[in-house]
Amino acid sequence: MADLPIRRIEARTYCHATEAEERVATALLFAVPEGETSREPLEGHFGNSLVRLTRRVEKRPGIRAVWERWSAAGVPTAIAHDVEARMDQDGVLHFRLDKQAAYQQRLELAKDSDPIDVRLKLIAYPAKPAEARRVAHSILAEAP
Repeated sequence: MADLPIRRIEARTYCHATEAEERVATALLFAVPEGETSREPLEGHFGNSLVRLTRRVEKRPGIRAVWERWSAAGVPTAIAHDVEARMDQDGVLHFRLDKQAAYQQRLELAKDSDPIDVRLKLIAYPAKPAEARRVAHSILAEAP
């Protein structure tokens, strides 16, 4: 596909008090090797400290590089079978990557409750849910 119809990629994860923040940042960097990381300190329900780490990619070459990494790991193929459930009304494709696997330099879909949340905002004209689903199906089908 010559030009990916992705406006932006956003990935975020949480670093709990029991985790080393540099390791969580390493996992996020492996999962999304482009863009800048933002850090937001938070407080949990019981007063525990949390840090939300987010990477956002909006430049076309960065989006292409991230998509190629995910394609090489088989991520698009793994999420293609349930794309309808992964789309929201705003044209955003959602999936979750395994944070522990990413730290170990592997890209796998998450099976637990402590993932890297990924959101792909798709470019769809007209900007309607049906068109966004069509775009999602097309990019996932064309992924190597």
